[in-house]
Amino acid sequence: MATAGVFSFQIAVPGGRSLGCAGITRVTVLPTHRRRGLLTAMMRRMMDDARARGEPLAALFASEAPIYGRFGYGVAAYDVQIDIVRARSAFAQPVGGGGKVRLIDKANAPAIFTEVWNRAQPAQPGMLRHEESWWRHDLADLEAWREGLSEQYLAVYEDAGGRAQGVAQYRVKSAWTDNQADGTLTIQRLIGVTQQAVSILTSVRYLLRDPRAALVKLFDSLWLRLLEVPAALAGRRYLVPGKLTLEVRDAFCPWNQRRYRLETSGGAASCEASEEEPDLVISAEDLAALYLGGTTASTLADAGRLEGRSRGAIERADTLFQSERTPWCPSDF
Repeated sequence: MATAGVFSFQIAVPGGRSLGCAGITRVTVLPTHRRRGLLTAMMRRMMDDARARGEPLAALFASEAPIYGRFGYGVAAYDVQIDIVRARSAFAQPVGGGGKVRLIDKANAPAIFTEVWNRAQPAQPGMLRHEESWWRHDLADLEAWREGLSEQYLAVYEDAGGRAQGVAQYRVKSAWTDNQADGTLTIQRLIGVTQQAVSILTSVRYLLRDPRAALVKLFDSLWLRLLEVPAALAGRRYLVPGKLTLEVRDAFCPWNQRRYRLETSGGAASCEASEEEPDLVISAEDLAALYLGGTTASTLADAGRLEGRSRGAIERADTLFQSERTPWCPSDF
């Protein structure tokens, strides 16, 4: 009648730290059994179990966007699709710095991908830690996954000293138009430990001589949920010192529904229950959207989604929740 599954992940949060996160997946309810509370019951069970395991966060990829807000999930990270015509893909500046890119075979790829990925992961908010068993599955390259494209090609960038600093997965589709080659290369995943590795492995729009050559499409990606507000807020790091009292509204997880005083200093933070008047009144869904730094309080306030109760509260929240890197989750589950 209904199914759901959960992975236990470590997810990177701002400041180079990782926290326990329940990865919700495979949520289904038969059409004949909808409107009976089955989804709500499964979400209740999964959140309670995750909380019992000490995981302060939960995350998912939403099959339908309107479903999960009522359970306290907010869009914490976005994906970007960039389409570039090869003839207009010249770089604005030379990309170099030594090292080389080489193809690797499927047998050796899991160990290399694991090593590179887990060095890059802590610094990228929203990125999940994966062990080699995950990569053996992900790189299996079953025919059903190809969607009419070629087999998977796997590449590694190695610096001048021979150490792997970046990896990429891509496919190609050959085509001819008017007797001219007109194929497509699709980069499915690209990860670099250093910015130089990323620059050498790919050409993103900021590197292009012609910025209009990149057609950019934005999609919601990772949806996040704070299961334990104090642990989650104290678990990330903050770029500036500050104080903010939050009134969190959370009907689905009522243990979170109260006021908290968030205080940051030297990057670290404390978050404790408070009886002070709130600076900010915010839902669990919108707190999740703020958490990784991918959405600003000002944006949410302009949309009427949160309320500033003290002078300058919105601006302080903007400053406190910013992140050095835009959140991104380059794997799914």
